[in-house]
Amino acid sequence: MTILSALVIFALLCNDSSTVSAYSFPSSRGKNDSVNRRAALAQIALVSNTPCLLPGSAYGAENNILEARLQENSIDPPTYGMEASDTDIFYPQYFLGSWKATSSTIDIQAPCGFQLFAGGKAAFDSATQKEVVEKDSLQYRARFITQSRGDDASTSYIAADREFNAKEIAKAAMGGYSVIDVPIATPNRFSCILGPPDGSNLICVDIITIGRKSEPLSDNKFACSEVVRQIVSPARKNNPNAPPTSPLSVKEIETISVYTKINDDKIQCRQRTATYLVPSQTDPIAFKKWQLSEGKSVDVRCYDVIYSRA
Repeated sequence: MTILSALVIFALLCNDSSTVSAYSFPSSRGKNDSVNRRAALAQIALVSNTPCLLPGSAYGAENNILEARLQENSIDPPTYGMEASDTDIFYPQYFLGSWKATSSTIDIQAPCGFQLFAGGKAAFDSATQKEVVEKDSLQYRARFITQSRGDDASTSYIAADREFNAKEIAKAAMGGYSVIDVPIATPNRFSCILGPPDGSNLICVDIITIGRKSEPLSDNKFACSEVVRQIVSPARKNNPNAPPTSPLSVKEIETISVYTKINDDKIQCRQRTATYLVPSQTDPIAFKKWQLSEGKSVDVRCYDVIYSRA
């Protein structure tokens, strides 16, 4: 839906396309599809963590920072940190229930050039052709549930069913057997094990929230953003005491979502993801690419997401 809404856009989000091909999963369309994997990881990030309107927030001109950042298509890194990091994610009451979501890619950009875009120009052209030109939308189910902070029912709130949503997005993009396990699903961290039906080449994806901001814009419109660090590593299958290995990919991703309630059965969302490189202490090529990016986003994607009540 939007943080697992995400589509956080990235093949395994690796700079090295050979790494991606070594860890390819069968898609629901019956072929290996790095574009779908990229979208699924982004979506998973979105759906599991995207923050939103908090009860009692007031509207005002100061509450349009995120929408302005989206409209201006800023590629500078976000400056906000965590908000209410000790709480869960709060969604408006009208999100409660089950939804059918359709996410369509509107635009893909490589602000720092193709040499810093994961997979290079070939990956950029492939993603643009498939997602934008051919309008290959991602469809999945999403669910929002009532949660309680304790025994007091008056403290209940609406939250995304993270594990359910993550599995549905992965199933839609990568096939029904892609999610092996979801060991962690909290507001500030989401972890899952992905792999093909035969169980080989398992991948561990950790999504850690490092920035969060929400801005109510009106009764039927709100904006929210989350910045996550996404770490993709080989899973330590059947050997928890094995020495740690270097991650296949580490990226930071900002996802801005602006939601508009159309009616009780339809919510519209304009979403933008921006991917930032992270300096590596073990990979000199990755470190050089980070230097070349000068802190700017290397991969920007815009989506239209429609939620129709199931």
